[in-house]
Amino acid sequence: MKVRLMYVRYALPLALITLALIASVTPVTTLTNTVGKASAPKEVLSWSSYVPPNETECDIIVPDNYPSINMSVTAAQPGQTICVRPGEYLEANGTTINKNGLRLLALGRPEIPNESVIIRRSGFLLRIQASNVVVGGFILVQEGSWHGIDVYSGSQNVTVIYNVITTTNSSLTGYYGIRVYRSSNVTISYNRIYGWTNTYGIFVNEASNNTIANNTIYNNNNGIRIRATSTYPAKYNRVFLNMIVNNTYGIYFSISTGGNLSNNEIYLNTFNNTNNYGVYGTPGSNRWYSPTEYTYKYENGYFTSYMGNYWSDYNGTDSDGNGIGDTPHGIDPNNVDEYPLMKPHEEYLIGVEIPTTTPTETPTETTTETPTETTTTETETQTGVITVTYTYIQTQTLTITETITKTLPLIETETITSTSISTETTTSTVTNTVTTTVITTKTEELTISVSVTETQPAPPVEVPVIDYRVTAATGVMMLLVGFLLGYVLRRR
Repeated sequence: MKVRLMYVRYALPLALITLALIASVTPVTTLTNTVGKASAPKEVLSWSSYVPPNETECDIIVPDNYPSINMSVTAAQPGQTICVRPGEYLEANGTTINKNGLRLLALGRPEIPNESVIIRRSGFLLRIQASNVVVGGFILVQEGSWHGIDVYSGSQNVTVIYNVITTTNSSLTGYYGIRVYRSSNVTISYNRIYGWTNTYGIFVNEASNNTIANNTIYNNNNGIRIRATSTYPAKYNRVFLNMIVNNTYGIYFSISTGGNLSNNEIYLNTFNNTNNYGVYGTPGSNRWYSPTEYTYKYENGYFTSYMGNYWSDYNGTDSDGNGIGDTPHGIDPNNVDEYPLMKPHEEYLIGVEIPTTTPTETPTETTTETPTETTTTETETQTGVITVTYTYIQTQTLTITETITKTLPLIETETITSTSISTETTTSTVTNTVTTTVITTKTEELTISVSVTETQPAPPVEVPVIDYRVTAATGVMMLLVGFLLGYVLRRR
């Protein structure tokens, strides 16, 4: 019983102390090494990238304020925003936007069935006859005989964006998915236009200075038609980054006698009409490659060049592997694509910077470290030993020469000169022993403070971590010591 009491009295407290030490010791340093990563390429936008407006941006909401789109446009003031909630709208009457600055936007996304806004009508559907108008985010279905969207004469700065425009009337002729008629600065982009099997997906009729970009145009008679007459030219239109596939004619040009169809730019399009015609009609005199050189990534290389179009019937070679054909693609005697693409345009990442390799230099940094101060007391003439302790965070060898001059009250000058070589290891502490001679006739408290400035390479990425943790074996040993101590005391 006495042995047990002694054990409890001595061994148990020692064990508790050991456990407390183990619990109290934590890691000294955690080093996180951050490695920079190249930014991922930007997403190529498509018709499905539409982002609906916030309802706070809407002045009128259909059907909250008005039951039909036509009624909301009639009631709106110039510059207002009309938003349409998801659903299917079978409009009794066609809609004409004839107020400048109106925005007609869907509150749902066209590619998501339960969120899309579908407008159906047999006949006159949507006409724009104003400037600074935006129409976006709808599925427009023509079930009768008329255009999908008609941008009518005199309109300027109109944007038709992120729409799906189709027809259920397979025999329809004389009407078009989108018509731009005698208007300018019209932007048609990120639309999906299909099913106009006997007519045109987009018809630019007697119109100049318009942009057709990033559209997917397929399963139509003509993907795009551009027409000029003697009265109205068709000039300075830009057609680029479009997917024009499975149409009877990819792009169709027509000129009336005396008409001017020139200076249009057609580039970076994919004409994949393997059984039909990429270009048809009389193209006039136009440019079939980019107006400037682009820097782009193709397969595993980076290049800078003018860029033309992809033609599915082009059979040229690419000897330097830059994705541009070695020989031009002929269209007609007046039109040549001098930089035909070897693959569809989406295979080229355009607008990237060519990565450059620069030599890596090892930076140096200057650090100033103040060692620990040591104070000694010396009496009369004697040889004293001054110990200066230096603490660093890495292994290094230092040669330190110190000259300390001090004026004491009872002697002229005291000079202490010492040279020491210290080697510091990962224990992080180096002790320099400096032997000095001090001559004095009174007790003087001498304080020596040494500053060392060194230039050294930047410290390595990994910093040694000093681990103060007490192991389990140490705890067991202390338990045994406590038990033995109790036993000895008991014997006494």
